[in-house]
Amino acid sequence: MSLRRVALRVIRIQMAIGLIAAGIWTLSSGPGAGLAAVSGAGISAFMTFYVAARWRLRSAAEDEPKAILGAFYRAQMMKLLLGTLLIVTAVYAFQDEAAALVTTLALTLTAYGLVLLGDID
Repeated sequence: MSLRRVALRVIRIQMAIGLIAAGIWTLSSGPGAGLAAVSGAGISAFMTFYVAARWRLRSAAEDEPKAILGAFYRAQMMKLLLGTLLIVTAVYAFQDEAAALVTTLALTLTAYGLVLLGDID
């Protein structure tokens, strides 16, 4: 399976988990918590998209395995920096609903494991 298809599968699962969590948060704590949960899912999906796009663009121009791995590591490091900035900004914006944001973001990260358990060959 191509990198693009794997990334799209991860993003679809992340968004499904995020929407379910947002529904639960909305019912239990109100629309502000639901919006915070959607923001957490959006951050997670954006980080997945960023790494896939960045790594694909960099690794397509390279032939050596070391260069491809280096492109992947650079994309991951930038993902961590961007993710940190986005999470801090979102937690600041949703101070009262930070739990909804953070727990939903954490739940969406299980999408990686679910996709790896599936058939990605």
